Amino acid sequence: MSCGEALLTIRDFSLCRANVRCAAHDAPFDTHAARRAPQESRLMSFLNPLMLFGLAAVSIPIIIHLLNRRKFKRVVWAAMRFLQLSVEQNQKRMRIEDLILLLLRCLLLGLIALALARPAWRTVASDVFGQSQVAAVIVLDNSYSMGMSDGAQTRFDNARKAAEQALDGMPSGSSVAILFASDIVQAAIPEPTFDFNLARKTIREAPLTDRATDLAPALDRAIDVLRGRFSVRKEIYVITDGQAVGWRQIGDIQKNLDHVKSEIRAHFIFINEHEEHNLGVSELRLASGLTPTRQPLRFEVQVSNYGKEEVRNVPVSLNIDNEPPSDEFTLEAIAPGGSSTISLFGRLRTEGFHSVTAHIPEDRLAADDRRAVAVRAIKEVKVLLVDGEPGTEPRDSETYFLRNALVPVAPPESPQYFIKPFTITAGELGGARFDDFDAVILANVPEFSEATARAIAQYLQRGGGLIIFPGARMNATFYNEMLGKRLNLLPATFGLPRGQPDQDEKYFQLQSKDYEHSIVSIWNDPASGTLASARFYRAFELIPVPYTKPSRKSGDKGGKPEEAGESVVVLRFADGLPALMERTWGLGRIAVFSSTADTAWNDLPVRPAFVPLIHRTLGALVQRQDEGLTIRVGQKFLRRTSPDSMDKDALVFKPRHNESMRDVRRIEMVNGSPMIQFEQTDWAGVYEVTVAEPALNLKFAAQANAAESNLDELSPEQLKMLASIAHVVQWTPNVSLKEMAEKERTGMEFWLPIILAAFLLAMVESGLAQRFSQSK
Repeated sequence: MSCGEALLTIRDFSLCRANVRCAAHDAPFDTHAARRAPQESRLMSFLNPLMLFGLAAVSIPIIIHLLNRRKFKRVVWAAMRFLQLSVEQNQKRMRIEDLILLLLRCLLLGLIALALARPAWRTVASDVFGQSQVAAVIVLDNSYSMGMSDGAQTRFDNARKAAEQALDGMPSGSSVAILFASDIVQAAIPEPTFDFNLARKTIREAPLTDRATDLAPALDRAIDVLRGRFSVRKEIYVITDGQAVGWRQIGDIQKNLDHVKSEIRAHFIFINEHEEHNLGVSELRLASGLTPTRQPLRFEVQVSNYGKEEVRNVPVSLNIDNEPPSDEFTLEAIAPGGSSTISLFGRLRTEGFHSVTAHIPEDRLAADDRRAVAVRAIKEVKVLLVDGEPGTEPRDSETYFLRNALVPVAPPESPQYFIKPFTITAGELGGARFDDFDAVILANVPEFSEATARAIAQYLQRGGGLIIFPGARMNATFYNEMLGKRLNLLPATFGLPRGQPDQDEKYFQLQSKDYEHSIVSIWNDPASGTLASARFYRAFELIPVPYTKPSRKSGDKGGKPEEAGESVVVLRFADGLPALMERTWGLGRIAVFSSTADTAWNDLPVRPAFVPLIHRTLGALVQRQDEGLTIRVGQKFLRRTSPDSMDKDALVFKPRHNESMRDVRRIEMVNGSPMIQFEQTDWAGVYEVTVAEPALNLKFAAQANAAESNLDELSPEQLKMLASIAHVVQWTPNVSLKEMAEKERTGMEFWLPIILAAFLLAMVESGLAQRFSQSK
């Protein structure tokens, strides 16, 4: 073979290898096409496809060979003819030896590159080369329905055992991530770890929360974690109780898992026994407007039957703090799927923060057999009444009926009553110290200065309350312009008045049913009387102020839009027009009536409903700052404190936890106010907060989502839907997840035989190279 022929052969060989390299390199990168193709078409893939670029190293021996070819220099000398015969005899043998070594070296580098690219057969279940490692994510449901007990163990106890079984079934060298799933995703181990001791410890110490269930976000997170992993076997284990409410997005779950089922295998492990009985306290709320000490307070308790059979004779009790029950009642019967609401009463003995808890007898799911609220008992409520038309006689005063409604007791008892009204005239309003009062009521006040209006706005921002009653002397244009347009305080502007006060035969009435707002909801119970008996002869049309998105404009001299809450209709007339509206503003609240506080335009002040309506409206204002004392499980707790407590540490004790297990939170400035913040509210019940100096002891309560008490399971159709894209297991202590997982597991890496072949090839190349060099 001539030098030119040898070079041509080498070039053709190089091109051939390059074509093979391109074919092997290009195929794995069309991931979208591969994902669209059925699983059977993806027989082989590369787990580390970027290493296929290493096939380019095949060209290195060729380049070295070309650069180091023996170059001959023609020299004519007398003895040349004696060597020519020997050279011709050895030249062909040397070229063949060089090509053999070149081929072996190219093949060796190619095999190493292929091994590093980790080729795998996805549809092969054999472990002839050893079990392939698994990259897994365990999703552990820790919502409160997992607390269902059989008397010895809860579902969550069994779920932890199942999770450890899943770990035991993974081959050596596998990795695992652990997610806790409720209505949020908590990444206990966010990325797969090879430390199985850590994984076991995390599972054994997993907390059971009082959160609701939504598994879709956890599954999305698990898919995202595995999508970027280089493993032929990727698995998701979802360990849950099969509660239907947690699979509200089952269609999206099926779609997402179907999209990745060619590379990720999902296992749904259901830890449940069929349960047809469950009662729960589904609602507890304060029904009284105010919370004075030593006064009977009304609480509404709702008990729901989530079972399939009627339940009879259900005792319900109400406890204040840790005292014996203050009130009890026995519900005669609750239909399956039904609810029953009762009113229970209690008294707060001391001023300050208290917990109120409603109980029913414990069943197999104890988490929903109690529900708590936190309230602040007040010793007195100071109310500033601004009389816009004092009159010559006490009964002619604009605030006469208000004073009597606020203090509905005999004159000798009024000094001891907890509501303390103070009356001033409209002319004295400019010199009033609003911060000395819990609420301010403007009754037919004509108008006032801009400075007074801004003082009222600042008072509301700090947590004060304001009630406005219109009248004949009120300047509606002033209120609309100053309090509405410029300061953005009003929930509604005053439109044109309708009706005439002197025409007794023409009147309009209030709605008689469907009371939605908490101020008037007690009138849904006929035993509470009615608001519809009152007659209105004249009233302003209330035009609701549209809610605007919070924004702050530089140089704005008016009200701050970000302080204003949404306008809410509290009470309507029978024709649907608003009769009473309210909105929050800063830390305070403002309420606007459409008619007068006296009998000039209506007879509501002489109706029995007037006193509770005024008290409940005042309560909504005074309790504005205490609304955050009862929150949803998982919601952040926020509480404004005094400036003296700034930068102090607050100790927070969680419900059902050992007192030594406490959290510390620093009181910090938030939006210009010192605030206590606590975000770890994963458990229902009463939380206690203490600050050493200045002394502060407060309580707040978290309530669980009542929907989680519905233990209805996935239907057979839904289970069939899940089985189409995942392996579904009904777990019992006798079930071996290890054996099941091994049977379901597919995919085999075969980089090991390739690397062994490369090792043998390297030995052959080394031996031949040594032998050929000796012959040369």
